[in-house]
Amino acid sequence: MLILCDFDGTITSDDLTNRIWDAHLRYDWRQVLLSPAGGEELTALELLRRGYADVDRPEAELLAELRPHAALRPGVEDLLSLCARRGWIFHVVSHGLPFYIREFLPPGTAFSCFDAVFDGRWRVTVPAAVTLGPGDDFKIRVLDQLKAATGETATVYIGDGRLDYPAARCCDRVFAVRGSALDALCARDGVPCTPFERFGEICAALDHQSAVDERRAP
Repeated sequence: MLILCDFDGTITSDDLTNRIWDAHLRYDWRQVLLSPAGGEELTALELLRRGYADVDRPEAELLAELRPHAALRPGVEDLLSLCARRGWIFHVVSHGLPFYIREFLPPGTAFSCFDAVFDGRWRVTVPAAVTLGPGDDFKIRVLDQLKAATGETATVYIGDGRLDYPAARCCDRVFAVRGSALDALCARDGVPCTPFERFGEICAALDHQSAVDERRAP
């Protein structure tokens, strides 16, 4: 089984990029970036590039600001342990930046996210390991590349946001933070989805399904 999990607002209870932008952008970024003229939504890459281009604080300062707000959602270590016992592949896929994901993610957890460098402003790019063509969704590309590399066909997506929705729809099973944008989108479109608040709920559901599948196996 291949399990993809979002980071901001999913593994963390708080969305850390939102917190950075709330603190350092001098405009209403939700209005400007999430409601562009003409009704066309920005891609995740365009959104992150535009937002972080106006952040003028370096990594060390931002990490110091984020640490009090970077608590992990309860049960994430239990899910990582379950994946290790079961031989499932757990991979974090995020539109966030590596400097804070690496800092707050449990050590040794694999992740894919956008790259960024700071030279007075943050410059966000696609990582070299991910091939992203015109119109491609970053998280779907990571999913496809992981499936090809691992040979895994059973897929699970765990997330909370609007930008998680395309990749979630490509997976066999979806878990969405209860009351989140992803939860609402799945409900709107009739996409099967299991709401959750703690990772222990996901552990119980996946462990139960695995036991059922094992009993059904010839």
